[in-house]
Amino acid sequence: MKNIIFIALLLIGFRSNAQQIILYDTRGETVEGAYYKDLNNELDPYLGTWSGTFEGKTFTITFSKFVFFNSLGNYTEDALAGKYTMKDAGGNLLYSTYNLSDDDAKVQSLGFVGGTNRTMMRFMFLDLCIEGEIHLNFDNPQKTQMHWKYLTMQTLVTDTSGCAPYNEMPRGEMTLIKQ
Repeated sequence: MKNIIFIALLLIGFRSNAQQIILYDTRGETVEGAYYKDLNNELDPYLGTWSGTFEGKTFTITFSKFVFFNSLGNYTEDALAGKYTMKDAGGNLLYSTYNLSDDDAKVQSLGFVGGTNRTMMRFMFLDLCIEGEIHLNFDNPQKTQMHWKYLTMQTLVTDTSGCAPYNEMPRGEMTLIKQ
């Protein structure tokens, strides 16, 4: 009888410590200790390398999926990281973030906008000097072309950190093509 009680208590203990897996981008308040997993592969169409032209320069960004731990909400979620390069009209590299880890990427997903139809994905851009928000939505049903829109409230940084008037993120809108 002692063994049965011991086994029952042991199983209850394992069950209470199990991580709750919740469908990615479920609306509502977050559940502490949960894992918001992309079970329906909604992030997959964004994966890969995309390229576009902005003010005569070539912008290339590669999105990868990674597991992000949100320490403020104490939960884990699947997320997208974007690493990018910008080249001038002559093909010379102006900057690159491909050396950063996914956790440190300057572009990371925030989630979908548009309710249940999930028509737009929001990303944050965060740099030492400036920050903004990127909106991406697909331009065609094949999901090989998407519309990029970058928004920021900051126009010029005038501090002493060496940033001003630097902003490497292409401001405005462009079309990205899947490579």
